[in-house]
Amino acid sequence: MTIMILGGSGFIGNKLVEILCDDGSSPISCDIKNSHYLQENAKYVQTDILELSEMARLFSKYGTESVIHLVGLPSIGYCEKNPQLSFKLNVQSVQNTLEAMRKTDVKKIVFASSAAIYGCSNNGLLKETELANPVTIYGHHKLIAEQLIKSYCDSYGISYAILRLFNVYGADPNMGNDVISIFIRKAINGEEILVKGRKKFRDFIHVDDVGQAFKMATSNNGSNLVLNIGSGKQVTLYELAEITEKFFPNANIKYENTPDDGTGSIADTELAKKYLKFKPRDPYERIIEHYELFSKN
Repeated sequence: MTIMILGGSGFIGNKLVEILCDDGSSPISCDIKNSHYLQENAKYVQTDILELSEMARLFSKYGTESVIHLVGLPSIGYCEKNPQLSFKLNVQSVQNTLEAMRKTDVKKIVFASSAAIYGCSNNGLLKETELANPVTIYGHHKLIAEQLIKSYCDSYGISYAILRLFNVYGADPNMGNDVISIFIRKAINGEEILVKGRKKFRDFIHVDDVGQAFKMATSNNGSNLVLNIGSGKQVTLYELAEITEKFFPNANIKYENTPDDGTGSIADTELAKKYLKFKPRDPYERIIEHYELFSKN
């Protein structure tokens, strides 16, 4: 099966290319920028996903059967300040991909969505049936992208797997924009770490587990799927700060109480377990391993 990874040079893309190559596949990594981590048996193609005719040409040229769409602008704050760019990368890139798939008869898309589509919820574990209620530009744009994918399924028979990612970490801290990368980077550089709410919590999921989920979703030939991809467990920002202090005793950690202290979202992962046999590792074990890796450098 010919798999094209759109955004293959990014945080998740690099890991997914590595996983697929280790599994014996030869994916095509398609991105506007090259990757320094490209595997030997993967092919890199430089292109702009916003150029529809070029995307259709590439899909046809390589006989693409499945597309993994990882392109986007994942920073909520940056999207709020740059809504037009957010629309281009989080919505228009998906529309272009779907239209290129329609024109070249590509049958399946696996899409990186986000838990941000749920908005603020206090309903415990979030199930995929939870009413979407985004409260950010980023969340709204991800929801629009999901709806576009479903519309192309209904009208043109394109099948899909939509993976709603929770808080992904595991990158080089100098590259990552997740809170764990930020904490480690600031601890290494001796910068102040501001913890905005001790009781606020996250569902942290390592990029290795996310990569495995995409691999399994690509090979799954079942029904159209919408799945949460998280650990299913909460880690508070206070616990994360304690871990930071353990590995970086000189870390300059400050605390700030916020009006929404004690909030967060946790994934119900039962459907991912059912359809993908998804079994993420315990987040505490993973986070500690990640800190150990970079505290020694």
